[in-house]
Amino acid sequence: MIKFAKFVLLPAIIAVAIVVSVFFMLKPEYQKNELIIAVNDGNDQVVYSVELAQSVNELRTGLMDRESLDENSGMLFDLGAFKENVSMWMKNTKIALDMLFIDEDGMIYWIFENAEPESTKLIIPPYPAHAVLEVNGGDAAKKNIRIGDVVKHKWFKSAAKNEPVQDAVDSEPVQNADDANDVAADEVSEEQSSDNTPAAETENDETSNEKAGSLD
Repeated sequence: MIKFAKFVLLPAIIAVAIVVSVFFMLKPEYQKNELIIAVNDGNDQVVYSVELAQSVNELRTGLMDRESLDENSGMLFDLGAFKENVSMWMKNTKIALDMLFIDEDGMIYWIFENAEPESTKLIIPPYPAHAVLEVNGGDAAKKNIRIGDVVKHKWFKSAAKNEPVQDAVDSEPVQNADDANDVAADEVSEEQSSDNTPAAETENDETSNEKAGSLD
């Protein structure tokens, strides 16, 4: 019996070793970036070190099978290529998470707090997200992160707003409207003037389908 058991167990051990090896070979190697969230009306900021989920494999794997997530760490999911609404879930995810849904301007427009570990319940935002940031459960409340806060990262238009604004006229600050008219008359000639007003961005009111796929 003992020899037979050993004979049976040997192929099983080899099979497990192969599965484990394949798992580590296929396990995504995420890039890492710094991400900043402006909170308290922009007066304070929260800094995270985030892993970037971009490929199909990375998006599907997410934070599955993690035993823990370091403080001030998270994972940022790139959903910009999806035209339809993408749902999230917690299948095979062992740690509670807060999910921050972000539009292309970097604004947090929806927050799902303390997503239940291992749950297969679909988490569907009110409209498609440009990205989703997953952080430790309770972080949103702990760090005072709210809807309307702005995320600054290269994936969002808000990143361009980090640059300091240059004054158009190198002079003393204008105190009133009459002074402003005087400065404009002195500094800008009719030939040099141009309309630099940016085109207004239109808001997309269309609602996409409820689900394009399930991500972790």
